[in-house]
Amino acid sequence: MFTKLLKHEWRATRGTLGILCLVSLGAGLLGGLTMHYLIWVDTAREMQHDVIVVLSALAMVAAVIAVGAAGVATLFLLIGRFYKSRFTDEGYLTFTLPVNVHQNLLSSMVNSIIGMIIMFVVIFAAVMMWLFIGLSALEGFTEALRDVLPRFWESAHEVFEEFGLGNTALFLSNVLISGICELVVLMLSVTIGSIAAKKHKVLAAVGVYYGIHVAMSIGSAILSIQVAASDLGGRAFFCYTLLITAAIAVAGYFLMYWLMDKKLNLN
Repeated sequence: MFTKLLKHEWRATRGTLGILCLVSLGAGLLGGLTMHYLIWVDTAREMQHDVIVVLSALAMVAAVIAVGAAGVATLFLLIGRFYKSRFTDEGYLTFTLPVNVHQNLLSSMVNSIIGMIIMFVVIFAAVMMWLFIGLSALEGFTEALRDVLPRFWESAHEVFEEFGLGNTALFLSNVLISGICELVVLMLSVTIGSIAAKKHKVLAAVGVYYGIHVAMSIGSAILSIQVAASDLGGRAFFCYTLLITAAIAVAGYFLMYWLMDKKLNLN
């Protein structure tokens, strides 16, 4: 049943997510073409209409905004789906399904993680397409690209060797756990706001989210001061940050589970 619930969550978001992905790719194409044109205008010694140049610059700015907005909209889409399917009229149906609270929560979390990963990959592809199309207007771009790529991989290999496998794994773990923790905090804020407030649940969720982040910022500042005052070094800071972030994610998840299991009124 968990698989069916996960499929249902995916079907509820895939259409809008697909549109946002297309918007990102389209913005990347538009940005690349306008950048290509502006570079060509700058290097070519021919008279161009100022209006076309201005419109091209505005189009490139619009493409930047579109790519960023698509990423933000994806997050709002996924969190909004969690709110709609659990704390609106649809929640009555969701909680009558033969699944436990853990499966209910995990289906939303997994769907959100998958959606954000897809959007991250799409935005990365859009940016790479943007740069490739735009910079291709430069003279000797192909030859430079052939020369730069091997040097880039050599430099990346040198940085990896200097940084070390352990530090690299620690950094990537921090990035992963921080992303999951941020998702848990968002879902927890929605849960607390929806249960605590009879009206204006979204505003309550925003207030709870702000309060949690203020507390986390204060804790992070205290940790930074403690590590800076000791001789533990930067690696210890990453270790402590990883442990604290993981603890916050786990505590937030089980608090959310308890609230939905004990405090959610579906009558």
